[in-house]
Amino acid sequence: MPDDRPFHITIARQLGSGGSYLAQRLAHRLGFVYLDHQILEQAARELDVNGSELVRREERTQSFWTQLLHAFATGCPEDIQSPPPLRLVSDDELIAAEHRVLLKLAARGSCIIVGRCAFHRLKGRARLINIFVHAQRGFRIGRVMQVYHAPDPKAAEQMIDRTDNERRRYVQKICGVSWYDLRNFDLTLDISRIGLAAAEDVIAAMAERLMEQADEVPPRAGGQGGASI
Repeated sequence: MPDDRPFHITIARQLGSGGSYLAQRLAHRLGFVYLDHQILEQAARELDVNGSELVRREERTQSFWTQLLHAFATGCPEDIQSPPPLRLVSDDELIAAEHRVLLKLAARGSCIIVGRCAFHRLKGRARLINIFVHAQRGFRIGRVMQVYHAPDPKAAEQMIDRTDNERRRYVQKICGVSWYDLRNFDLTLDISRIGLAAAEDVIAAMAERLMEQADEVPPRAGGQGGASI
């Protein structure tokens, strides 16, 4: 019996690995919808809050008040980038809103989703290829300086370590699994070794093969012993 569920590629990625850029290239190549910040923007509208506040908190589980107390405890109130919004949104509210929006947008058709635990949230709801994109530290430092304008390697490293820890905690909270457990993914790619162009070719070939087989043998949803390149 044909599997009529949508076909999605999820991209979990380390900061500075090029995962978001790779996802955009794949979406253009395959004709898929690209989903990233649109999820957060729509969640902000649902929650009736300023989108910039949610952007600052995306894929984090530390509340505004926790950050505020930490800033004053360390004598660095300037770490708080903006005053509290008129309506404070809890982590649980934000997570629930993102979940609803993700399911709504993903149900519309084939897409590529960056982050937001899509590999877990869409399990059983779609035909999935779950990808984890990573890279060696030197590559990540250089890319963070180039793309995120970190002023020097030390600042880039601090940004990398902070973001890795935030994403690890976020995945643990949402999914109850380790972000680094490769069994969650069908394929892991070290972009610093394989390069963005080759990574795009590998994932596109895999997706095209599975879509061709979809009417006869539905693609496996979720990762069981993901391959690593």
